[in-house]
Amino acid sequence: MLSEKRRFKCRVLKLKQQSWLSTDKNDGAKLKILLIAPPVFDFYFTTHRMEPLGLEYIREALETAGHSVTLYDSTASGKVKTVATPPEFAYLSEFYEEDASPFSLHCGYKRLGDSFQKIIDFIGKNDFDLIALSSLFSPYHPDVENLAAEIKKITKTPLCIGGTAVNAQKKRIAGTTNADYLNCGNGAITLPLLADAMSGKIGFDEVKGLIYRKNGGIFMNEPSFEPAWCGSLIPKRDNLRYFRKKRIAKVVFSSGCRNRCAFCSIHRDNKLAYRGISHIKMELEYLQSIGAEVIDIEDDDIFSNREYATQIFEILEEMHEKGLSYTAMNGMTVRNILPFAARLAKAGFIKLDLSLVSAEKSVADHLHRPHGIAEIEKVVELTEGKTEIEVFLIPGLPGTDVRDTCTTLLHLNKLGVKGGLSPLYLVPGVPMFEEMGIPGNVRLCRGSALYPFDGKTRADIASLLKISRFLNYSLDHKNDENYEVFLNYFNESLRRKRWFRLGKDGIWRDSFDFFCDFEL
Repeated sequence: MLSEKRRFKCRVLKLKQQSWLSTDKNDGAKLKILLIAPPVFDFYFTTHRMEPLGLEYIREALETAGHSVTLYDSTASGKVKTVATPPEFAYLSEFYEEDASPFSLHCGYKRLGDSFQKIIDFIGKNDFDLIALSSLFSPYHPDVENLAAEIKKITKTPLCIGGTAVNAQKKRIAGTTNADYLNCGNGAITLPLLADAMSGKIGFDEVKGLIYRKNGGIFMNEPSFEPAWCGSLIPKRDNLRYFRKKRIAKVVFSSGCRNRCAFCSIHRDNKLAYRGISHIKMELEYLQSIGAEVIDIEDDDIFSNREYATQIFEILEEMHEKGLSYTAMNGMTVRNILPFAARLAKAGFIKLDLSLVSAEKSVADHLHRPHGIAEIEKVVELTEGKTEIEVFLIPGLPGTDVRDTCTTLLHLNKLGVKGGLSPLYLVPGVPMFEEMGIPGNVRLCRGSALYPFDGKTRADIASLLKISRFLNYSLDHKNDENYEVFLNYFNESLRRKRWFRLGKDGIWRDSFDFFCDFEL
């Protein structure tokens, strides 16, 4: 029988012959790994939220295991290029058109980040042993697959794709992917184990969350959904984005959510867990040391534990005194924040996004929402205007009505609060949406697609977006010299049920018709 040492050497030699390991490595076990945050294609972006925090955690885990890791953050360049609109979005052309008015929508399909060719050129100039691509949202997964196909044209280097898009549709993706491997679950667990498997240290069947092909079949290992910070990781950061001219970094203090909202997938895989207070403070101190000025807290259910939340607020207040400010752009649960609302400004919150979804109690109850408009009003009262608040609704969810949504937007406006709209987006794997029918083309699952509405409802939902844009504009710009002109065209649009749009040449033209009687 072969000795264990010899068996190990044989496995490494076999992998080298398959170009899975660099031939210039001395130890044959430490890999040169490339992590890629791919460009995003859509009609609009929130650029300051594009930090690839998940990949940063994975990089930290891989480097801790001794590997050489490069993180290619393709959106860090901030480059935006208008590209051809996919034919499946042709029906949106009447809504997304040139408009310089404060009630405009999007115009043109765009790519945020570096081109595929630039990424391919970077790969071609380097010698990697493993390439990993993140795929965070199902509607964008086709673009990730297109990039994967281009990568595989120039290299035999093993390619892995992971992220929530894979978690949601792993069986479907496994049958068609251009990648050699898929990662379901926590990549900070899977990727170091995959590196071990490629180095011959363990079998591929021992890699948690790995999906791979073998002997003509597809094998799916049991995934790990441990929190991103497992092992007390604090990822180093590069390429901080800017929010209102200040450097911003994303953090997570907890994992999972105790709520069971019918439209959400967070509670499906992620158990509720909290980071240690001292660990959180260490990360905040680190982020401040590298120049971060604003911290965006991305948690789904932060502050749900009163004792834990009290300790968090003490840390936030302490670090705010040292210069840090905070946002919560992933949306906080109002019920959780209510006991601390009067402390938000003191703690350093400059913007607070709250998730209402619908102000209609029957809808909220049906969707298992934990709060309503009354809690929103109380938070607004307690913050006394010292923290900017934006409340998000999801028009188009089953049971919602466009008139009710419009009424809620107007109510929020009178409270001095911005109303954000996230048109219905379908989340694969969530029972409510699976029952509605996930489209074969998952690109249509994004909110900007205004799918699956019929023509009449789509025009009304698009009109709600215009109304919310103008109401939010009115909160800050009523003293602008052109405000009355914009207000007149806005009101006239509502009266005649046909929108005006303002061209770059300064000429007002007709836009699309809508059907609902909006009363403002």
